[in-house]
Amino acid sequence: MTLAACVLLSLVLSSCGTWGQDGLSIMCGFETGPAHELRKRHNLTPADLHNLSAQLIETEVETHFMSYLINISWSLSMDASIKELTATKICVMSKGTREHFECIRCNYTEKFQSQTTFGNRRWEFHYVGFPVEPETFYFISAYNLPPANIYEDSPSKSIKLTSPGCKDKVMKYSKSCTEVGSLWNPNITVCKIEAKVEVNFTTSNLGTKYTMLLRECEKCDVSVERDLVTKINETRTSVRIPVSDQSNNISVQIIPYFAGCGYDCPRHKGTLIKCVQNQSNGPITIDSTGRYVCFILAALFIIVCVIAAVACFRRSCDTKQIFFHRTELQQPVKVLVIYPKEVCFHHTVLAFAEFLHKHCQSDVIIDMWQKRRIAEQGPVQWLAIQKETADKVIFLSSNHISPECDAVCHKSIRNNKDNSECMFTLAFNLFCSDMKNMSSLHKYMLVFFNEINSKNTLPSALNTCPKYCLMKDIDIFCRDLSSAHGTNTK
Repeated sequence: MTLAACVLLSLVLSSCGTWGQDGLSIMCGFETGPAHELRKRHNLTPADLHNLSAQLIETEVETHFMSYLINISWSLSMDASIKELTATKICVMSKGTREHFECIRCNYTEKFQSQTTFGNRRWEFHYVGFPVEPETFYFISAYNLPPANIYEDSPSKSIKLTSPGCKDKVMKYSKSCTEVGSLWNPNITVCKIEAKVEVNFTTSNLGTKYTMLLRECEKCDVSVERDLVTKINETRTSVRIPVSDQSNNISVQIIPYFAGCGYDCPRHKGTLIKCVQNQSNGPITIDSTGRYVCFILAALFIIVCVIAAVACFRRSCDTKQIFFHRTELQQPVKVLVIYPKEVCFHHTVLAFAEFLHKHCQSDVIIDMWQKRRIAEQGPVQWLAIQKETADKVIFLSSNHISPECDAVCHKSIRNNKDNSECMFTLAFNLFCSDMKNMSSLHKYMLVFFNEINSKNTLPSALNTCPKYCLMKDIDIFCRDLSSAHGTNTK
């Protein structure tokens, strides 16, 4: 899965809990050897799993790149033997560039009292884990514990899952793919200058050696190899290769040498284009022409700026002040985000913070990002300082936790529960104080994600704040947020 197996393995705890239906939970952890139940005989054993399925799900790693994890789901058979069930063991064998075998054991925290859940439905559970490598076959098998006795049928379920290659929109960001150049774009241009072919491309920081394969394909396949060794990373490089004057059907392949794939790295192809001839300085490729145009435009812009500046200084002082004031860049809006303890930090708070930063050009303040300062200053003083310096304070309404909020999300809720509850209470008290004194009320905003969550999830006193439902009120929200500086100066 993604930015390196070690990063993803940090997401998969050696022991983690996940939930089934009706609140009955399981605790899952890695088991390296055979189950201890195999050492003794059992008079009664549970039936086989009713169903087993698996799919790849996207998750965000610490580098903010998306990655894949395997989501394994299973359901239990509806018969009386379910009362004998204590655990389910799941083993995953991967076959790709390397082979790997690993098993987890999911213990049911309580004895089953009935064959079905509320509503006469099957018991269902899921486990999210196992980092995914590109172009790998995963053989997944699962069976219930205690297992069948020796010489008896041992029922189990098995499925197969195949991961995509490095061209996949998510997989290309994985460590295995980036190490073989999945994110490298050489931007190749090829043009012919008399009896030479000029090749321009951008090098990669993954390696310093490239092989250029030149094909002249008019009448026969002729390959000419040239080795290029360069120590310049991520810069444009130009190479000229002699060819015959009659060759007009030419293509070039650049074969990089990276540590992750050696001589078997993905190749990139460029085809012949026309060169622009410059009588004074010789041939110029299309890329060079673009650079010359940029230089000319930049020179014209500087000349216009100088003329405007001279004209400005000839005017009165008032005119000059107006001119420089209008060209001053607007500072980003500083936003303090407050969220209740029920919120899903991974799927809601971080996603909302990314939205504010990218689409609203805002500087975002979240307590989880400033734990050290909070410990030094104390939560009350830290929050008071942030409230004074922030242009807006946004109370984020909790969203209903859906099945998509996986084990990573549940873990973040448990870890953040006490801190977010404390910070939310302090922020609400500051709001009540400002409301009583009729000060700083213009700073507060209330954001929720659907009509249902806006009714009873936050204290009623916050209903006096401007409310925005995303994404329905996105235009109004961005407009009011961008005008924060003007509001504060009134």
